[in-house]
Order: sequence, then structure tokens, then C-alpha cells
Amino acid sequence: MASSGSVDLWTDTFPEDLLPQLLDLVIKSWATFPQPSPYDLEVPITKNFVVHLRRNQNRSTHLFRIDWEPTVLDKKGVQKGRIDIRFTHGYSPSEYFSLECKLLNRTDRQGKWVSLAGEYVDEGVMRYVDEKYSGGEDGGMIGYVMDGDRDKAVKCVNEAIEKRKEKLGIEGEAELKRSSIRPKCQQTKETRHLIKKGRFTIHHIFLPVTNPN
Repeated sequence: MASSGSVDLWTDTFPEDLLPQLLDLVIKSWATFPQPSPYDLEVPITKNFVVHLRRNQNRSTHLFRIDWEPTVLDKKGVQKGRIDIRFTHGYSPSEYFSLECKLLNRTDRQGKWVSLAGEYVDEGVMRYVDEKYSGGEDGGMIGYVMDGDRDKAVKCVNEAIEKRKEKLGIEGEAELKRSSIRPKCQQTKETRHLIKKGRFTIHHIFLPVTNPN
């Protein structure tokens, strides 16, 4: 992959050495982000979080632009969808790191608790496996853990991944593994997939809501 010091701003891959700073920005920004209520929806949470991320950017280390819900077009100009959060470093339209955002561990207004881990995998992770979104060899997922129980959210996502192992193109044990970028951080995990264009890594960031009640 291209490095952050590369003068080739037309590279088709997001610089790998910017990923640690990117993940740190997301995690540290969540710690100062006004926490959502238990009934907030994913779209407004993400929209406000993007504004907060931009405020926290450091121009000397966060060498990327942050966009909210940009449209993705295929080579024929057909809209493939919208990315929740896109990070770009260069000029190429295929050079980006994306984050798909989903709710986890949600209680509805009737008091019913649901894990939403199935939706996290089917409507989030699968968008990378199906190559609806790409941007290189890496992509990301954010799970807003609405009840604050990160460990339970990870357990539920692991179970959903195991049930869909073959469809997800996972070799070996189908579970969230320790992050290769931030191995000591409990909020980051990763899964590795074999897709049509080759191997693809998804970085999972679990953001627990504090004081969810």
C-alpha cells in the first residue's frame, strides 16, 4: 500500500500507515462525543459523530478528509449505495477507507432488547464481502453499543459470524480476532475474508454508549 509520505496522490489504495491514526481518532473522539439516547437512530448518530470527528482532526497527523454518506458509483455510473463514513487521502475515486455504522444491543420503546448482530453482519459486513464498497484491502465497521455492554455485543456478533462463516469467506475460526493495528485495545477487533478480488480485512470498532439509561 501507499505510505502517507507518497507524492502519488492518485494511488488507488488508502495508505496503510494512516490506519492507526484513523482508528485512534474514532475511539478518542467517541470518549468526548455527547452520548446518544437509547432510542436514537444510527443515521443521526453518525451524522453528528462525523462533525465531531472533523473538529478533533489534527492537521499534522490526520492526513485525510472525512465525508458523511457519499454516493458510490460503479464504472457505468450506476449508484451502488452510500457509505456511512468515508476517509480519503488522495484524488482517486477508488482510494478510500470506509466505515459502515450499525446499532447493537438496542432496547425499543416497548422495552424489548435485541442484539441486532444479524443486521450488523448481513447489512454491514456483507457489503464488503459482496464488494459493494471497497477502497483497497481494508474496510471498517462501527458498532454503536446502545446498552453499553461491549462484551455482550462482541459475543453476539461472533455468533452471527459463525452462522454465516461460509458466506463471509472466512478461513479458519470464524470470530472477531484481536486487532493487528491496535492489539491492546479492547474496542477494536478484525475479521479477514477471502473475496473475489483477494483477501480483505475488516476492522471492527465497538463504541459503547456510556450511561445508556
